[in-house]
Amino acid sequence: MSRKKSTVYLDEEADLRLEAVARHIGASKAEVIRRFIDEGLLRTKEEEPLPPLPKYRSDRPLSVEEMDEAIYQGMKRRSLKR
Repeated sequence: MSRKKSTVYLDEEADLRLEAVARHIGASKAEVIRRFIDEGLLRTKEEEPLPPLPKYRSDRPLSVEEMDEAIYQGMKRRSLKR
C-alpha cells in the first residue's frame, strides 16, 4: 500500500506525550500516529459516525487554534456519550 504525506500541527504537550509513547513502545512518532489513526478509524467504522467538523464562517476562516479547539470539544462531547 502506498503512503501519502500529511502534515499535522500538535501543541507542545501533545508532541511531548506522543514522543514519550513512541519511546516507550520503540517506534517512531509517525508510526504511533498511524496506529492511532488506524485504531480510531476502526472504532468509527463500528460505531456511530463522527460528528461533522466545524464549519468556516464566511466572514473569516477559523485559525488553526480555533479549529483545534472546536475539534477537541467535539471529541470531548463524543467521549462523554460512552
